[in-house]
Amino acid sequence: MAEKDKKNGARPSVEKSTPAKPTQEPPAKKVGRVDHPNVASADTKLYPFKEAVPAGYDFAKHKPLKKRDYEADHLFYEYRAVDCENKAKAFRVQAEEAKLLGSAQDRNKAKRLVKLQEKMAELKAQLTAQGINVEELLATATANEK
Repeated sequence: MAEKDKKNGARPSVEKSTPAKPTQEPPAKKVGRVDHPNVASADTKLYPFKEAVPAGYDFAKHKPLKKRDYEADHLFYEYRAVDCENKAKAFRVQAEEAKLLGSAQDRNKAKRLVKLQEKMAELKAQLTAQGINVEELLATATANEK
């Protein structure tokens, strides 16, 4: 085709190319709980486990253990009992908080109050550092409002 273009005096044809799209990195995978380092270990002294909760096992950090990870069934059931007891304690704490704070709206208000108190303490510290007597300042502000 380039020869025809030269004979006719036309410009040679140019292939249009689309601009390369920027490569997008795949989103980072959310790292969840991981296997305990000794799970499926070749060392027979460490695996299968010979105690209900293996050394270094963290319920929040590691994936749950399975029955096959234990040397005996009763160890697995002891592990499950410990796990359930930990969960029960956490639920009791949540129940006490809900009992004290009431509804979800009341809990949110309490959280906001705590944040405001923290901000107020920061401001008070800043003003004190500048040499301003915060107590006198608050007393005059409330006296002016009346």
